[in-house]
Amino acid sequence: MGDLRKAAPTSMSGSASGKRLAAACPQRGAPYAVNCFTITMSVDQRSRASHPKTVETRVPLEFHQAKGALAKHALEASWQRSIASGLAETHQVLPPVTSWADGRAVRSRNSKLLKYAEPSVENTFEQMAGTGTVVVLADAEGIIVCSKGDADLMSGPFGPLFQPGVSWSEAIAGTNAIGTCVASRAPVTVDLAEHYLISFRSLSGAAAPCFDSAGTIAGVFAAYSTSPAIHALPLIRTVAVLIENRMLVREMADEIVVVFHPVAEYLTTIKQAIAVFGSDGKLLGSNSAARCLLNLDPRDTLGKRFTDLFGFNFSLERFVDKARAMRGSQFAASLRDGREVTMIVNVGVTGEAACSARAPTDASQSTDQQQTRPRSARVLLKDLDLGDPQMQRAIQKASMILGSDIPLLIEGESGVGKEVFTAAFHNSGPRHNGPFVAVNCAAIPEGLIESELFGYEEGAFTGAKRKGFPGKILQANGGTLFLDEIGDMPLSLQGRLLRVLQERQVTPLGSTRSMPVDVSIVCATHRSMIDEVTAGRFREDLYYRLNGLRIRLPSLRERKDISCLIDFVINAESGGRKIEVTPDVRHALCTHPWPGNIRQLQMTLRTALAILRDGTELRLEHLPDELVPTEGSETPSQAEAQPCDLAQIEMDAVRRAIAASDGNMSEAARILGISRKTLYRKLEKLSAQSTAGQVAKEQAAPGTKGT
Repeated sequence: MGDLRKAAPTSMSGSASGKRLAAACPQRGAPYAVNCFTITMSVDQRSRASHPKTVETRVPLEFHQAKGALAKHALEASWQRSIASGLAETHQVLPPVTSWADGRAVRSRNSKLLKYAEPSVENTFEQMAGTGTVVVLADAEGIIVCSKGDADLMSGPFGPLFQPGVSWSEAIAGTNAIGTCVASRAPVTVDLAEHYLISFRSLSGAAAPCFDSAGTIAGVFAAYSTSPAIHALPLIRTVAVLIENRMLVREMADEIVVVFHPVAEYLTTIKQAIAVFGSDGKLLGSNSAARCLLNLDPRDTLGKRFTDLFGFNFSLERFVDKARAMRGSQFAASLRDGREVTMIVNVGVTGEAACSARAPTDASQSTDQQQTRPRSARVLLKDLDLGDPQMQRAIQKASMILGSDIPLLIEGESGVGKEVFTAAFHNSGPRHNGPFVAVNCAAIPEGLIESELFGYEEGAFTGAKRKGFPGKILQANGGTLFLDEIGDMPLSLQGRLLRVLQERQVTPLGSTRSMPVDVSIVCATHRSMIDEVTAGRFREDLYYRLNGLRIRLPSLRERKDISCLIDFVINAESGGRKIEVTPDVRHALCTHPWPGNIRQLQMTLRTALAILRDGTELRLEHLPDELVPTEGSETPSQAEAQPCDLAQIEMDAVRRAIAASDGNMSEAARILGISRKTLYRKLEKLSAQSTAGQVAKEQAAPGTKGT
């Protein structure tokens, strides 16, 4: 090991004058020359002498220029720790020789961390893939637990250093993102020459700590690449907070979970504060945001009680009663110091014990309320998690960007529930009190879509409304704009949309005045957007502007939770009635191929419930004929090989609704969930299609004379 102190300049004092700028100082083995400054510190050299000796070393100037004071201080302190440990800048970190058993032991020691954080490694890598990046999860000591990276990076010289079991602590690797994050207990970026070891100066890293319920570091979430990583830190910090909150809430789901914040819009975002209490009122755990708001030192949380932190002048039992009565709704409260907050409380199984002796409730009524949901109730992302792994993954990924400015792109077949997913995404985020505006780009005529989206001034064109029209984008201001079938947007309008997204301003037709707009953008398509870009039908720059986070919703035939989905749809469509589904009906619904996906399932069940009327048991006689097995009928696999005609399915649903309502068109429209005007329009359209189909069959029949 080289002796750093032999190369150090003459010692200077530790005051401000002891830091001096040096000229560009190329270092042997560094990929390029860097500007440096000199810091002075005392190093205990008891191994060589009985007195401390003052030394200097040169630290990169870049983080003075490009980073704030806190980041500068953290990096300076890290370099000082690296020097104090006796580590030389020329030291080479060699990956340990680890066996399969060693890697398994590392994972076993960190099983809880892996349970809640490993899916985030996979999801985050998907967002950064192709950029020469590796996403890493390390434990509280800086030892890598799992990682996933681009093949080029992982197969290169750095690849072995990102394998499980390798330590990136400062004592071994000097100043680096993971080690410095552990030492400072704070998010950090370490770019290129800011690394203490010369061998790491072609890497950049961003890392953020994941704290447990007691405020102790449980692990570190990080990303490394060969380009500056400061842009990755916001994403890394967001994921780390999500992991922390996930560990806290799921590990203590049976207790009294209090979510609060002075700003109501921050609830259900990464800024939310979470405190968990036992039935005896003792604080069991909290997240970083709660400890900050409550001014709690992680070393001083033991013994804290509910009444020590919140300004309620009544017992925890009464508080639990109130929370249960609110049924997950927000309500105003105050902290012990008088600050007002908005609060949501979830009372788990153990927490219920706090008030069960005082206020017994009808258990069956409670169960019914949980199992049924009025159609008007807001659906949240968590409500869509019915057990399918693909949906769980999509929900988890979408949850990662709630409250951020990252656009969401949803892909999937027609009818898989893209608009429902988007509405749940909107309802789950801080914009849930703002407008949710959906626009189907394929349903609006090309000549009208520009005015529909961007709005227009009075007199902008013939037929314009007298007072003009604000447009869908402005209508969504402060909320979410959902652009369905974005792949069908005319190429001529894509440039205007890109400009709105970049400038955050919209100019109505016929106006010279631009108006600021603040919207969250969610787009959906059943097309392959990459193919559309390649074919020149969609602008590449707009695609990359919209493709912040891309998720795919599975088709109904791919899902593993169809039985639960059936119950979910029935609860939503039954108006609060408790409906029993017979086993043969459930089997018929679960084995059907559903070419129309959830939209077809929903229409089928809506019609079946209308035929059921006031009954409570759904039987085969309530289902359409194509779902009822008969002798000699096709098996589901045969039916899947011959896709159904969606127009015919729609026609059957309309006919059954009309029959169920005894010809009352208003009642039939209510059953179908559409207006009477729309019902008549569908009848005309379907009648025309049926007539055209019959003519085609007659012309194709043998012996039919051509015209």
